[in-house]
Amino acid sequence: MMTLPVKKMLKLLYPDLVRVDESLVKISPQTDESDKKRIPLTVESLDTRGLYIFDDGFRLVLWFGGSISPDIGRNLLGEDFTSDYSKVSLSLRDNEMSRKLMKIINKFRESDSSYFQLCHLVRQGEQPRESFFLLTNLVDDKNSGAYSYADWISQLYRQVQQNA
Repeated sequence: MMTLPVKKMLKLLYPDLVRVDESLVKISPQTDESDKKRIPLTVESLDTRGLYIFDDGFRLVLWFGGSISPDIGRNLLGEDFTSDYSKVSLSLRDNEMSRKLMKIINKFRESDSSYFQLCHLVRQGEQPRESFFLLTNLVDDKNSGAYSYADWISQLYRQVQQNA
């Protein structure tokens, strides 16, 4: 049986969700920790024009809203910004926005260097990826009756076993 340190378990139970598109389009070249404000883990927190990072301690999910600016998509993903995101990989591109995003992702990874978090790209409405990587993990929505507490705990158990 696998055991997790308390800090890692808490992160798995209540992951971070952070909006990053606003800090990417800022003129200033620096991105500081004050830009890393956690937002509630609900569907209502996701703006269709936004770009978010979801961090559960084991993986990073980069969620692109369906109405995100094409400039942001092009700067971060090149011409692949319109294709199937399961086939697109995130890499450093030769522009300031891409450098800022990679710096933000590296800060997330540096917060726990015991595990290298893979980064998964998801576009709003892209099923079943969006549900698997993000929507089912928005734990603040669970009280609406979508899942019972037992279902949620079972899902967490499966995630821990999968990452073991």
